[in-house]
Amino acid sequence: MADGKTTQAMAYARAVYELALEQWQKSLLAVKEKLAADPALLARLSDPQTSFEARQKELDALLPPDVSAPVRNFFYTLLKGGDLNLLGDIAAHLSRMVTSGPTLEQAIVTTAIELTEAEKEQFRTKLAARYGEGLSVTFRVDESILGGVVVQVGDKILDGSVATRLNTAREKLMVG
Repeated sequence: MADGKTTQAMAYARAVYELALEQWQKSLLAVKEKLAADPALLARLSDPQTSFEARQKELDALLPPDVSAPVRNFFYTLLKGGDLNLLGDIAAHLSRMVTSGPTLEQAIVTTAIELTEAEKEQFRTKLAARYGEGLSVTFRVDESILGGVVVQVGDKILDGSVATRLNTAREKLMVG
């Protein structure tokens, strides 16, 4: 019966997730549309010469009446940082995340030889533990690295390739 409870719990969790996303999307799109329709309004809200309290009051008038405190605070954060102009991009990214899931990072694992499925799964598990479950992992084969592994996550590169080790050793020998 635990399987039935798990299925039921997943259904409830999905419902909560969808309701929360729906509220966020509704609020983002409502404010985005109002700002797009009135560029002068965005300029006023972005004007650092106007007090934060005055801009906050004007922003409050744009928010849907049933907006939650976390959504309201998110808009205040954008207002304070001068980032309301990012609403279109934020809404687009949120829509992508709704359809494809919240993939946070892309990892590329490069090896000199093809990995077995078990080895790939070990990499996925270790990378997820370090970078989070939303990590998307792609595997590539590049014989030029000779051996070892190169892992790129976002803008970070962890190079444990034999080719890099040999180049480093050669440079040390030439200098020393």
